[in-house]
Amino acid sequence: MKKPNFQAWLQQKVSDEPEVILAGKLEYLRLYLTDAMREIRNKAGLTQAQLAQKLGVKQAAVSKLESALKEHELESVLHYLHALGADLLVAVKLGDELYQASDNEGVLLVDVPDVVTHKALAANMSVREYVRIAVEKFSNEDDGLRTALVKLLGSDDSVAVKVRERLGSRTIQEVAVELEKCLSLSEEEDRIFAVKNVLAANVACGESDRGSSDEVDEIELLDLAEELLEKLTYVLE
Repeated sequence: MKKPNFQAWLQQKVSDEPEVILAGKLEYLRLYLTDAMREIRNKAGLTQAQLAQKLGVKQAAVSKLESALKEHELESVLHYLHALGADLLVAVKLGDELYQASDNEGVLLVDVPDVVTHKALAANMSVREYVRIAVEKFSNEDDGLRTALVKLLGSDDSVAVKVRERLGSRTIQEVAVELEKCLSLSEEEDRIFAVKNVLAANVACGESDRGSSDEVDEIELLDLAEELLEKLTYVLE
């Protein structure tokens, strides 16, 4: 069964009557849920009778749960899914706020803006698939940047040597994480002062405290920060 676009369906004006709107939502959710349940059972290679045996119920009970025409108790659906090693993710949406009620912290439900939905449709993908691929791409780029930072800081480059002299008890990996945050700042001047703060280890990278320090040579730190940023720009091109 080809699932319709849920967001597009919700935006359609079905009726002005609250009861009709609610009935439409319930019908759609039953269709979507029961279709997913049957698909999961089939992927598990189980018949209705075999699943019924695992659940300790009659086949008719499983058939009823997989029917979009029947009412479903939440406990029964959870029992069905649990027997197949699946979870039910539940969220409550009010305006722009989304509250996840299910306890699966490994998978979060998120509300994406319409522009993401449009891009997914243009790419002939589901919103879930589009977002998953985007996250994987971002994660790979993120790992690549951090790897490059660690490699540079551990090299024999003169700037890297100066930086390591200021690490103290911090590891190269820890400093690389902070520098990665600095590179995300849009203004060059902010990046310089953020890197300086990382080198001084006195404030968090995201802050832009430009006051003098009693314990370090401010000018020397700023010069080193500029040198490091120039080196990073060259390495990451």
